Amino acid sequence: MSFLPPPYCAICSGITVRIRPDSLCDLLRNLCAIYSGFCSLITTGEPLSPNEIDRRLVWRIRNECKKCAPLKRLDVFLESGGGDPDAAYLIITCLKAKCEELRIFIPNWAKSAATLLCLGADEIWMSDTAELGPLDAQIQDPRAPQEGRVSALEQFRAMDYLKTYSFEMLDTYVNMLLDRVPTMRLKDMLDEATPFVTQLMASLYGQIDPMHFGASYRALDIAIEYGRRITTRHKKDKTRDDIIRILGRLTWQYPSHSFVIDRTEAKEMGFNVMELTDELEEFADIISENLQAWFGFMEVAK
Repeated sequence: MSFLPPPYCAICSGITVRIRPDSLCDLLRNLCAIYSGFCSLITTGEPLSPNEIDRRLVWRIRNECKKCAPLKRLDVFLESGGGDPDAAYLIITCLKAKCEELRIFIPNWAKSAATLLCLGADEIWMSDTAELGPLDAQIQDPRAPQEGRVSALEQFRAMDYLKTYSFEMLDTYVNMLLDRVPTMRLKDMLDEATPFVTQLMASLYGQIDPMHFGASYRALDIAIEYGRRITTRHKKDKTRDDIIRILGRLTWQYPSHSFVIDRTEAKEMGFNVMELTDELEEFADIISENLQAWFGFMEVAK
């Protein structure tokens, strides 16, 4: 289904449109025209779908890019819960090769791999309730692979807890000896406490599979390396230390994969964030509510 003739066309897939296509076209044009956008790429998906950003989307976006000449400015309307980081890297590489300036509009959310994609944007326009998300990769749950996915950080959080717990147990045992045998030397107390704590912790550490631990680290390293490549190539204003700080925070410093990174925090982190006006947010909300999966280019009058 095409809204506009080539070279700027729209492709729909699994779409539920509750407004007329010509009205949708007008909304999209208005969305971009408000801020002098030349062309708009829409990437949306069902909110809880784990594979919104995938290789099929890469292939379709690449084919759309071939149909139009290089652009001065490209505006991306992004509504996505994430997906494949490999695909996100290929998409941002493709888009940046097509335009001089890339602006991403987020009315609601761009999580996980969609946040990775945002690292390459020159500007990110967010509503009051828009959210980015951590880059901790999702892997098959090693305890029950058939039942779902968990954050790759789970293994590292568990290790951090065990380390903290082992020191707490050592302190507890030594303090108990201080109460009961106050004349005992500290060295003797440690010699007494260490074998007990070691034996106690060995059974817990023994449940950690080194292969799963390594796989978790590799999964996290993928997001970090793609993020480093994207920011190094497309964020010339960021120093090496800036990039390490931003990626470290996005990957390691949030307690859950669904954690909300709002407009204020994204700006503090170093993203070039702009505020969606009420008018633009209204257009974006209408489009978001009426589309499930849509992508393609639409020309905007100069």
